[in-house]
Amino acid sequence: MAQSTFVPAKAVAGKSRWPRLSNRRSAACDDDAFVLRAGSAGDLQAVYALNRSCFEEYWSVGSLVSALESGYDLLICEQDGELAGYLLTLTVVDEIQVMQIAVAPSFRRRGVARLLSEALVAGADGIATVTLEVRLSNIPARRLYAALGFAETGYRKQYYAPNAAGICEDAVLMDLQLPS
Repeated sequence: MAQSTFVPAKAVAGKSRWPRLSNRRSAACDDDAFVLRAGSAGDLQAVYALNRSCFEEYWSVGSLVSALESGYDLLICEQDGELAGYLLTLTVVDEIQVMQIAVAPSFRRRGVARLLSEALVAGADGIATVTLEVRLSNIPARRLYAALGFAETGYRKQYYAPNAAGICEDAVLMDLQLPS
């Protein structure tokens, strides 16, 4: 597969779902201090690299650029300037759809996905529902979402493209109803 060249996006106008996070420090674990902040076009090169390393069906640079330009929200979690993880969401009226959540392999099992998910819920002013899809086989993610209050609401049969073994995996639909 040919290596893609990163093309920076133009500045993205508009407001972020996480304006109050400006470089908020959080201790997810005793010795891990992570910084949460709203992402921007300047983060897309690192986001793209992490996206490719985490997902068989990764988004292209163009798709990530288009997402930010069309109003998706990007939440960055970093430690000492290194991207630990990110959360990409789309808000439609009173619902947030989690499009992607990714954690760098070196930061897994350190509370990054939980921190990003909790920040999403904390910043969900005026939102009734948060929805997401997760691979049926991704048991750790499903457990995390259940612990955060998400309920499994259905399945999308053979949702994901065939893997190396030619198997199309189902997606589990989950949602979190937020208090009004």
